[in-house]
Order: sequence, then structure tokens, then C-alpha cells
Amino acid sequence: PCARFPFKKRLVLANMNLAQDEIPVDQICSDRLGAALHKLSLAGNRLNAIPREFVANLKALRVLDVSQCDLTSVPDDWNLPCLKKLNLSHNKIETFLSETVLRGLPQLERLDMYSNRLVEISASSLDMIARVEHIDVGYNHLTEIPGAITRLKFLKTFNCTNNLIEIVPAEVCEMESMRVLDVSSNPLIQPPLETCERGLHSMRRYYHCLRLEESADVEASAAASQKGGSSFSIVKKIRNDKCRAKMRKRKESSKKPFPSSLMTTGIFRATSEPAQPTQQYSSMESSAEHSQSTKSRSLAQDLTPPMRSVSFSLSKRDTGSAKPARNISDSTNDTRESSHFDATPESPCEQNSFSDSDNDAELADSRLGGGGGNVPDQITVNETLKVIFVGMALSGKTSIIKRLIEGQDAKIPQSDERTVGVDIYEWDPKQAGGAASDSLMTRIPVDSELESRIKGSTGVKFSVWDFAGQHVYHATHELFFSTNSLYVLVWDMGANNPETIKKQKTFTEGEQGTFKLTYDSSDEEDDDFFDTEHENRRATRALEQDIDEKLQFWIDCIQSSAPGAAILPVASFDDYFTEGVGVEEARFRCRLMRERLLKHEQHRVKNMEQRLKEYDAKFGASSELAVRLRKLLCSFNRPKIIFGTDGPDVVRVSSTNFTGFDDLAERIVGISTGRERAGWNYPIFRGHLGARIPRMRLAVRDCVRSMRDRFKVVEWGFFLDELKKKDIDNAADVADALHFLANIGELSYFGDVSPPKESRSPASNVGLVEGFDEDESQTPLNSSESVSLSTHTTRTLTGASFARNDRDENTRDSAPTQKRASHGLSEFVFLNPRWLVAAVACILRHDLTTEIYEVRRALRNAGNLGGGESLSLDAETYLDSELTTDVNYPVITAKDACMLWQAKRFTKKAAERALQHSNNSNVSPYEFLQRLLVRFGVFVPVDLSIKTCLGGKDYSHHYEYADCLEFGPSYSSGLEQAPKFFFLPSLLGPGDANISEIWTYKTAESWKTTICHSILFPDGVPPGLMERITATILSDLYTNPANDNPGPLDPQEQRQDGRLRIKEILCWRSAFYLKLGNLEPDGGVSESIVEIFVTLVDQGSPQCVASDSTGVGMRRLVFSGKGQAGDNGAKIWRGGYLRILRIAVKHIEAEYSGLEIEKQAICPTCLAKKPIGQASLWDHSTIRSVRARGEQTIRCRSGHVNDVRLITGTYDQPDVDVLTTTAPLSDAGDIPVSNLLKAVVIVGVWDEKAQRIIRAGSGFIVDRKRGFVVTAAHTLMDRENWSEVKGKIVIGVIPKDRSSNDPVAVYRYFARILAKDPSINDAGVCTLDACILQIQTKMECDVHESDKTIGDQPETLLMNNPVAMKNENFDQLKLSEKHELDEAVRILGFNQGGEGLIGPGQEMNRCADFARGYVVMKFNVQENSVISNFQPRSEIVVICPTIGGHSGGPCVNQQGEVIGILSRADPADRQRCYLVPASEFAPLVKVAKKMLKLSSSRS
Repeated sequence: PCARFPFKKRLVLANMNLAQDEIPVDQICSDRLGAALHKLSLAGNRLNAIPREFVANLKALRVLDVSQCDLTSVPDDWNLPCLKKLNLSHNKIETFLSETVLRGLPQLERLDMYSNRLVEISASSLDMIARVEHIDVGYNHLTEIPGAITRLKFLKTFNCTNNLIEIVPAEVCEMESMRVLDVSSNPLIQPPLETCERGLHSMRRYYHCLRLEESADVEASAAASQKGGSSFSIVKKIRNDKCRAKMRKRKESSKKPFPSSLMTTGIFRATSEPAQPTQQYSSMESSAEHSQSTKSRSLAQDLTPPMRSVSFSLSKRDTGSAKPARNISDSTNDTRESSHFDATPESPCEQNSFSDSDNDAELADSRLGGGGGNVPDQITVNETLKVIFVGMALSGKTSIIKRLIEGQDAKIPQSDERTVGVDIYEWDPKQAGGAASDSLMTRIPVDSELESRIKGSTGVKFSVWDFAGQHVYHATHELFFSTNSLYVLVWDMGANNPETIKKQKTFTEGEQGTFKLTYDSSDEEDDDFFDTEHENRRATRALEQDIDEKLQFWIDCIQSSAPGAAILPVASFDDYFTEGVGVEEARFRCRLMRERLLKHEQHRVKNMEQRLKEYDAKFGASSELAVRLRKLLCSFNRPKIIFGTDGPDVVRVSSTNFTGFDDLAERIVGISTGRERAGWNYPIFRGHLGARIPRMRLAVRDCVRSMRDRFKVVEWGFFLDELKKKDIDNAADVADALHFLANIGELSYFGDVSPPKESRSPASNVGLVEGFDEDESQTPLNSSESVSLSTHTTRTLTGASFARNDRDENTRDSAPTQKRASHGLSEFVFLNPRWLVAAVACILRHDLTTEIYEVRRALRNAGNLGGGESLSLDAETYLDSELTTDVNYPVITAKDACMLWQAKRFTKKAAERALQHSNNSNVSPYEFLQRLLVRFGVFVPVDLSIKTCLGGKDYSHHYEYADCLEFGPSYSSGLEQAPKFFFLPSLLGPGDANISEIWTYKTAESWKTTICHSILFPDGVPPGLMERITATILSDLYTNPANDNPGPLDPQEQRQDGRLRIKEILCWRSAFYLKLGNLEPDGGVSESIVEIFVTLVDQGSPQCVASDSTGVGMRRLVFSGKGQAGDNGAKIWRGGYLRILRIAVKHIEAEYSGLEIEKQAICPTCLAKKPIGQASLWDHSTIRSVRARGEQTIRCRSGHVNDVRLITGTYDQPDVDVLTTTAPLSDAGDIPVSNLLKAVVIVGVWDEKAQRIIRAGSGFIVDRKRGFVVTAAHTLMDRENWSEVKGKIVIGVIPKDRSSNDPVAVYRYFARILAKDPSINDAGVCTLDACILQIQTKMECDVHESDKTIGDQPETLLMNNPVAMKNENFDQLKLSEKHELDEAVRILGFNQGGEGLIGPGQEMNRCADFARGYVVMKFNVQENSVISNFQPRSEIVVICPTIGGHSGGPCVNQQGEVIGILSRADPADRQRCYLVPASEFAPLVKVAKKMLKLSSSRS
């Protein structure tokens, strides 16, 4: 084949299972083929070694892929001068590429050595790849990031996930070119884990704060020495002497022979060995060579150096004295500083240094003859751990916590005193009067080098959270769950389940004798004996089911929200067994629980390993399925279920008898301090508890505690003002501190969580779909910042961008302090998380309907119910009939929610005080709560004007009473823009209707078809998944009803834009049904109807498609859409099915990263002709490979042939991936430029004296009805003073009849500036390089040249003439305020920079063109210190080759939406361009509309 196609530049021989001798080396390297070959892929073959001919003779090769080829080494000499991309991933290479290899790759830009066996990266090798931009060394055994990497000036992406890296150097974080630094799944020490979770910018800010501390301490020490004190020098000398003595002892103790193989690795360091793991269950590797990989990793871990920290001198700091444990709502005192974990166990020298290190300052004072006080060389560390108690209701969690903290004198709650939401406590084991407070070793192990720099003891302290176990509160868990927490899972050992009680025998063995049963026993005794054995087996099975429902349930819930979390099972109700059925029964139950939980985890890991091998062999190691499984198999992402090693496996406690609490306290403290590692090679909370933190974060904590007595919730701007009084004025640093404090349970803050789209009250005549606007400030998670720990974040701590001023010329972060920390939900900070819990508990209650009725009744009797002196008779009847019931309905109005919050003194007082001291009066705490609960799926805005059936009850008639249920001004203030009704999925009843009577996958009409896809969960699903999916989909549909996510549109434009209309909603606990109408954008009056059904099923469900392919214990989330079959189901896909599918997939992949999923498509023909359980399916990788080969049809295992477009939804976009949420980087998925250019215009200034166009740029039509054009302001204004250039503004458009291959414009209209940046007139400074033009007149004839003909044309008035303007039939482009880093974009316009033999400015170009590029960053500037008359507030930076004349031209994404207009290019780099974001000039469009409306009303 190679000889037949010598002209080919790409040769792909991937996944053919070829051996090295089967590769046609001679033909590939021949002069005919090899000289022109640009890409060679040999991935997935059995090469074992790369043929030397390939690396020496293919001089034109640019891409070489030899991944997954069983390589152990590479040839020594390479000569590929043009090679840009080298893929060596998924091999067994042990050493990084040598200098001789890299010397032959001078143009290398991308190096991929993912999933090998690398131990180090040679610094000399890095010098040979100076042009490299991307390096991927994830899934290796690297112990450090080499400092030499900073010499790579073009490096943009460095991936070192899943290695053994402890410290991310500051100089690496601050590299100018670095955009993505992925350090996930590493035993990190510095920066702390929560800092790394928030991204590259957060790491930079962390080191910047430490530099500021160093600078301040140097100044403080210098000032102290000038005042005559030499104590600092003496203390330093004392500490240096001690450190040298300890190092000598350590060096002497470590003198022993080492294998020569270790000495040659170059990574040997003198260190004590880490504690050997006592594996309870193996942390399996995620590859076929499990044993070898484990051995290599263990070797590298044994060589892990001790923990080190960047040395900085720190200033003085006083700490408050410790106080007894108390509830967090009363917390005002400080905690002490502590230190990093040590990677090694305590050495004798370290143990002996505890006491004398604490007395360095006192010793210095004694040498100086008195004095006292602190020294400036002090560091601060995290010493607080968040401990979350979870378990089913009535399992005894609250009693355990009270006994643990308060001891035997604690007041035990009664059985009817249940926890509501969450209770929060603080626990200092040394200060509290609880269990074993005197004997507990609470000290966190510290590296001896750092020990002398920490003041006081390093005792661990805890923030204890008691979570309610009722089902109704499960929806709130992701508000508070985090990875860096210890989860104590309480189980009642089945004491509350009578099914687990074994039947007692009625006779004893002594009475029966050895053989007496056989010969002398009666029939009744025989029956009794065997019945007892049967009952015992039944009780054991019931006990196993109890374990699955009460323990595995919570483990799955924790794993889905916080992958890799530490879980400590604890058994309660021990007194029930010691005083009843016996201690042996309690031991048996705990042993059975341990075996079952570990067996379940081992079985899950084994199955995933088996599937990973299958995916590697079938789809390749780099396939989506294999990558996700490998990520889930990473030991950092597996749940750490902790059982005892020395003592009992499970701690058993009795709150009644006060037993077992000493063991429980010792277990919790041991796990937190790292003395008990549960088989883990490192302390479980390494990098979090004991991690060094900037002192500023503790200063923010002190401010929080001082404000907590006055405020439970505080507005962000006011909080910043309070911090400024303490010289803390950087919003981004404050946001980092708040996220840290949220991570340790000090407060709740959601600054990085994307807010829901803002909404308006729906109009009854058009339905709710037209009643909501998009929030202009909404930003996707991680949209503008490099992600470092992308899958290990919590919902409250998801990474997002924070602009800041580092006050350092060497850092990239240059945006100044801003009032808003982010575009997330940052308006309010919950200083006391219990206030948030109490507010949520007011709504999520089993008697919600009754509570609303009682509160309304009380307010009505008190005369506080608004809407007139009294309610109408209809409203009275409504209240009596609907609310006086024992049934709890899952619907609440926005005003009812505020009413309930206002009725509680605790929430009302805090909200009023927060609003009174707020700097932002636009958002009240109640409105913020509603937005927060909508964002997390607790609230779902719904429109009850359509048919709505929730939990079996029809709510459609509720809408007509909405206007009757008005309340006083104190309740309704600010709620005019809120939706009227919220649906609460967690309040749905457990029972579902007979869904088979509502939905069928069959179709009776021949013109209809059913499309079906599913997401398979091989290991089951966590609780609440279906509720969250329902909430996410319905919220998106209601808040953003357009098909393609456009910006806000007027209701009268609905028909032209083809928007969705929700016709009907039916919702149950495990399923929902939607009927959607879609008005096509072609102007027709017909409305296509699409029915969509989503359900969560198991193998035995009658609605389970492909049940034959569904195993026991698996769950399947099924999506199906029914509608017109024409055009390969295009109307089904456009009618909402594609959108719902993508919303669900995106939500699952983002929010449930710890779950294994398989995306599948179901054969439509099988659904129509066979039982649904026997339907064939295709996995996602198969569909992608079919599409990649360009095939038009796909055949199922039953022989049915289906069109690929029907299965994938690519009816007009052949390369769009339905089940992939990220946009493809290729250009194939772009909207064709020819579809966009006719909305792009030339904007010029016609000089009547010169009779020519003196200025020219580009623009686009943003409003076809009004003739609005957006362009750059500098095209029409003088940049010196921003005054308008004299002349007439002329507009050139591409005629409708012009061929798409010949986009030449003609001059046709005159326009005027209607709206521009108001700061130009106010201050003479331009902050927005954009303006809105309105087309005024039309020339009688089109003009093709820039000559005097333009000025001689008669004109027809179009302004204030809607009919004439409509007849012009303009094309318009849509706006989008969303964009992502590396997103492919195109800038459209008219090039005036010259072309061919025509120089710049010689001739006006009227032919439209475009340039491709990608987004690199976005930054906001609040205040600009540079004195200039041009100070843009916000800009998007793109890399795109543009030429003069493109200014003002639209920059569009792959969907053809405008994300900004071109403003300017960087003088030093013409390919670096700056855009005015659409979010900046979109308000100008609204201003222009208002001005036009005002002028029309006057006329």
C-alpha cells in the first residue's frame, strides 16, 4: 500500500497489533514516501523498539506517534529536524529522553511521555528542547519538578499528574508562558492542596503572599536590631546550632550500605524510610502491568525526600489562649499555628526536640537578661481539620459528637430530637472535657528544619459537622462536602432494624447431647432447630442489606462528591448488644461490615481494571473511556475506608454507657496527625493539615471570628471594607483565604460557583420560557484559569479566575484589587454556616405545606399579609383546600420562601443586619439564597401556567392564584424579577406512578421515530443523582429557552429565532417527561412537538432498554426523544433532545467525577421492532470511530442498518460530538464563514471635501430590525481627544444575491453614532472601544468604488421607518458572553492592509476575509495607574494574524456567535490581538434601543 500511494503525507498504522518485523520500514523510509511524509502513527502495535530508520531518515516528519507500543527505551541518535510532536505515552520507558536524542529534535513543540516509568527529568535534557510548548509526564514516578524547567521560555502546558511530587516550586508557578500546570493526584505539601485545587493563579498568589511576609519580616528584624536588641541574632544562632546538631545525628544514623542501583539513579537522598504500609486492600494500579508498576512506584516512594518548605522569615504574631470546645456560632478565639506533615515517621532526634524548640525565645531572653516577646522568624500552618459525621437518621451521630466533645456530662438528645440540616461544633481534644483528653497525642509531626520556626504546640483541632440523615437533606450535601475532610460514618449495627435479629434457640446443646438430636428429639424440636438456622441465614442476609443501604449508600455519596475522601466507619448502639444479644454478635456484625465494604471496593477496582484492559486493547490507551477509568483507578481518587490495624477493626461506642469514646478520639486524632495511615504511604491529610499558609489567611480568620458575634452573614463589599481596616485590601487574596476557611469548616463561601441565570417573572400569555434573561456575569467553571486539580474539587471550592495585583513586576497577574472576587456567587459570605443551614432547613421539611399554611394564617391574623385588606374568596378557598392537608407538596413560591425565612427570628435578624451594612443594595440575602439554591439544584424555577405534574399532583391551577398570594412590602421587596414558583425535587415522594402507562419507546405513526441514548453506571449511582439531573435540566430549560444558548431576545423575536416552548412537565422521583414545542426559524406557523423522557432504571425495570446488557447492581440513565423522523430526526435533535443530553452529560462528568460511566447509543430500529430489553447498543468510542472513518451508516448486532446522523445528531454538522461536552479544536465543526459574512459590513468616514473615504474599518449588524451596527470607536473618532472625525459615516454591505465565493461589498447606507462610551463625554477617557451606529439613509444606487459618486447619491430615509428597515432584510449575528481558553475563534472583516501588488492604503478593499486564532486569556482592570485617555475595563486576548481594516470586526466562536470585536493589536506582537468583550458593548445596544424608543415617542 505504501508504494501505491507515494503522495500521501500521513500514514496511520495504529491499533493493528503489528510486530516490529511486520512494519514495512523500507517502504516507509523510501525516497518516494519518506521524503514527503509528515505524520506517522504506529500507536497500539507490538514494536518493543522504534526502528532506527524512522528516527534517522524521515527528515520531513512532523508528527510521530509510537504510544502504547511496549517500548522500554528509544534509539540514541535522532535526526528529525522538522518533528514538532512526539508521542511516547503508555509505554515502559524508565529514563527521560537524553541530550543526544533531543539534539536531533530542534523543532520539538509537544512531548508526551504520559504513563511511563520515569523517575526524574534531566536538567541537561531540558536545555535541548528550548522551543517546547507542551510536556506531559503524568502517571510516572517523578519526585520533583526540576528547576531547569523555568528555562523553557515557550512552555505553556506542563502535566505531571499522578506522580510523587511534594513541592511545586515558586519559580515554576511564575513562569511567564505557563498557562496550564496540572499537579493533581500528587502527595503535595506546598502549596497546600486547597491552593493547588484553585489553579495556577492561586498558587502564584500563595507564593506572592509569602514573599510579602519575607519582605515585611526583614524590615521588622532590621528595625528591631536598630533599636538595640540583638535577640533575633541570638535566637537564630541557637536554632542554627540545634539544626546542625540534629543533622549530624541524622547523618550518622543513616550511614548504611545502599544498593548500587539506587546510587545511580541520581535521586538518592539521606532520609529515613517512610512507614511501611499495612495494606487492608491494595491500592491497585490502573494498567495491565500492575505488579511491575506497583514495584516501581514503591521504590520511588521509599526514596521520597523529607518534606521541605520554602524558607521565609515571618513577622511577629500574637496568638490567643485556647478555650474549651464550643459551638462554632459562639467562636471568637484563635487557634495555634502548626506545621507540615513529615513524609517520614518520627525519628528519635525529632521526638527529643519538641520541648526545647518551644523555648528558643525564652532561652534567648535569658541570655539577654530578660525581655520576652515574639521573634519575627515565625511561620503559620493549618492545624484545623473538618470532620463530618454522616449516617442514617437515628444512628446516634449527635449523641456520639456530644459525648466525644463534652464527655460523660454531655446531654444526650432524645429520640424525637433530630438534627435539622447540619449542626456544627468545634473540638480541641486537649482543651475539651471529652474522651481521653489528657492522653491524646494531638501533636502534628513536623520536619525538624521547620520545627524551630513554629511558635507553641502544633496540636490538631477539629471543626465537627453533624449532618442530618433524613433523605430530604441529601440535596444539600454538596453545599458542604469537601475532599480534605474526615468522614465519620456511623452505623447502628442494625439495632434499629428488627429484620437483622436472629431467632434464639429454645434448647441448648447440653440438653440435646452429642447425638441426641437424631435419635431422641421430637419432631417439634427438629423443626425448631432447622427453623432457627433458616432464620439466622435470613437475618444475616438482612444485615448485609442493611450494610448496603446504610453504609455503602453513604460511601457512594461521598465518593461522588469528594473522590478519594477518608472514611472512618464507627459502630453505635454497642450497649444494645452488650446488654442484650451479646458481645460476640456485635463483633460479628462489625467484622461482616468490614468484609463487605472492602469486598465491594475490591470488586469495583477489579472490574474497572478488567474493563481498562479491554478498552486499551479495543479503543487504545488514549481513548476517552480508558482515560476516565485510569483516572478513577488512581489511588488518590479511591475512597480511603479506614479500619483498625493494631486494635479492633471497627470502633464500637455506646452513648448510653459512655464506652468506646477513648478509642474513637484516639483513632480520629491518629488519622488526622498521620500516625495512623490506614495502609496509605503518606499521612492521609498530608498537604492540608499542617500545611504552611500565609499569615494573612489567619488574619482573615481572626476578622471573621470577631465579626461573627454581630453578623451571621455579611455582604462581600462590606466585608472587604472591614478587612481594609486591618490593611488587607486585595480581593483575590481574600477570596483565597475564604476558600481555605471554608475548607476547614470555619465558614461557607461560594465565590467560585457559577451563578444561575437571572430570571424575570413569567408573563402568563407567553409562558415561562420567555421570562428569563441570562446573567451577564456568568462564567463557566475554570473558564479563565489553568486547572491544577480539576477533578478533586468540591462544589463550593471549584477553581475559577481571580484577578489581582501581585505588586510584583515578574508575575502575570496584573489586575488590581476589585470589589467582586469573581463572577461566582460571591455577594455574601456566611460567617456562621449554621445560618445557611437554618435557612435551608426552613424550606426542606416534611411538613412544608402545613408550615406555609400556618405562617400565612398567623400573618393574616396579625394583619401583615399584603395584597389589600383581605384575600379574595377564591384565595381563601385555595388556602383552605390546598394547604390544610397531610400531603407535602414539592412546590413553593418565591414569596413563600421569603416569608418562611422572615418568620424565623434567627434568619430574619441576620438578613436585616447584613442588608443594613451592605454596599450593594441590589441583592438581598434572601435573593442570594434563592440563587444559591437554584445553582445547587435544591430549587428549580418552574412555570405553572403550563401543564405541570410533580409527584403525581397537577399544579397547573396554582398559577391563577399566584397574584392573590401577595404579601407586605417587607417580604416582597426586590422579588419582582424572581420566578413565582420553585420546584423542590428532594421533596418528591418515594413512589412513582406506573410509568409504562405514560411512556413507550414504540411509535404508532410511521412519520415518527424514537431516539435513545443511555449512560451506564457499572457500580451503581449515589443518592440524589436523578434529583440533581432533573433540577439541572429543568433549570437550564427555564432560564435559557433558546436552542443554541443565545443572549436575551425580545418576545416578539421568538418566531425568527426558533425558541423552545415547554408544553408539559411530568416529574417523579426516578423519571421525568417533557413535551417541548419548537417554532422553526424559517418563519412558518407550524410548531414541531418533541416528547422527551428521562429515567433512572436497573436491570429489572420495565423501562430499562438493553436490559440484556445490564448486569446486576448496575444502573442505567436512559434518555429518549420522540418526534418527526424526517431529515434523520433533525427536529428531534433541534427540539431540545440534543440540549438535554449534553446538559446531563456535562453535569455528570463535572459533578460526579468519581463515578465510572459508559456512554451508549441504542439502535432505533431495535426499539421499534424488538422488545426494548433486547435492543442493541453501541458504546461511544465505536460511534466516534465510525464517524472518524466518514461512514454514513452503522449496523447493530441484530443486523439493522441506521443512518449515523440519526444516532449522533450531526444532521448539519457532521463532526459535532453529541456526548462530548467540550468543543472540538478542529475547524470541521465551525459554522461556515459564508453564513456569517453577509452580516459583516465596511464602516468608513466619507470626507466631502476630499471626495473619498479617509477612514475604514469593519463592523457587524447586531439588530436587523433597528439597523444597529457595532464597530470600534477608534475607527470613527480621533484617539487624541476621542472626538468624532468630521465626515459622513458610510456603510458597505455584501449584497444578498452575491455568491458566497465572492463576498464583495458595495457602499449602500449612511449611518450615525447612536451610543458610545459615556465616559468619553464625562471625563474625556475612553474605557470602551466600541460604539453603536444606526443606519439612517439608503443611497439610490449601490456604489462600488470610493469616489465622488458616494456623495452624489440621492438618499432614502430608513430611520423611524420600521417597514422600510424591515424590507432591507439585514442579516445579524448573535452575541455570546461565554468563551474558554484555547477556544478556536475567527475574526471577520475587510482587510485594508494591502494584498499582492497593492500596498496598504493604495486602494479600498471591499472583499471580506477572515483569520483564525484562539483565545489565550481575559483580564479585567478596575483602576489603571497609567495616565492615558484610553483605559479599557476588560479585554479578551487572542492569538490571531490580523491586518489593518479588521478593527471593529466581529470575533466569532465555532457556533458563529460574537464574543467580541477587534480593538487593537500588540505593537510588539502583531498576532496578539485585543478584543472588546461582548459583555462590555451589549449594554450599549440596550442604551441605543432606549434612546431610539425615547426619540420615537417624542416625535
